[in-house]
Amino acid sequence: MSKNLLNEIMANSEKPAPKNPEMDNLIEKIQSGYVATRGPRHQQKKSFAPSTIAYGHGECARYWYLAFEGGTFEDYADPFAGANMTNGTKSHERIQKAMEDAGMLIDSEFKIINQDPPIFGYGDVILDWNGEELLGEIKTAMAEGFEYRKKSRKAKSGHLIQILIYMKILKKAKGVLIYENKNNHELLAIPVEVNDYYIGWVNRAFDWMRTARKAWEDKTLPEKNYRSNSKICKTCPLSKVCAEAGTGDIKIDKLEPLDEKLSAV
Repeated sequence: MSKNLLNEIMANSEKPAPKNPEMDNLIEKIQSGYVATRGPRHQQKKSFAPSTIAYGHGECARYWYLAFEGGTFEDYADPFAGANMTNGTKSHERIQKAMEDAGMLIDSEFKIINQDPPIFGYGDVILDWNGEELLGEIKTAMAEGFEYRKKSRKAKSGHLIQILIYMKILKKAKGVLIYENKNNHELLAIPVEVNDYYIGWVNRAFDWMRTARKAWEDKTLPEKNYRSNSKICKTCPLSKVCAEAGTGDIKIDKLEPLDEKLSAV
């Protein structure tokens, strides 16, 4: 390749390509499919969901009161979030199949149920590891987040809370959070073992859920713990219902956060 031709190619590569409105519209149409079935819907929750309990509105007793009461849930997922959720589901299936083919999968996608407080969820996997049953949760992460987990060997707080709730219900002393790098499918395993802090925190979390549930049973609406313009309220699927529900009759603090410093095993 001549030097002049190479210089021409390099010069042209620095110039932005002209936009193509028709192709932009095509992409926009495809992306709309990710959220086509994710509109507002009326729903009434029957139980607490561990996958929700540690994220924003899930820490709010008022949210759970309104969820148990029933109302229109708004879905704020954009096309990228919708695609991300679908990708996560497919990654779970692929990793579970690899575990099965490796001869270590005992069970997958199994129901986890607790009566008091009412909790319902699906466990990802139970693995046979060195002759011992190991409860596992599978999570996907962008490259940057994955590298942080890999370097620190620390699980995301919400993921840790979810598996601790499952471990308490199933009476498991050991678990594992398995992260996949979305960019290259690299895997990382972070062990979770019961300690005094975990036991105390999860017991208090169960008491908090009982308090929130009793408020609904007694029809005593909790007061707001956040300003209406807070990020938590803005992304809450019941924000509109909450705004019309009144000021509240009882004060219930938000769920106690899990302290990463104290949770180190």
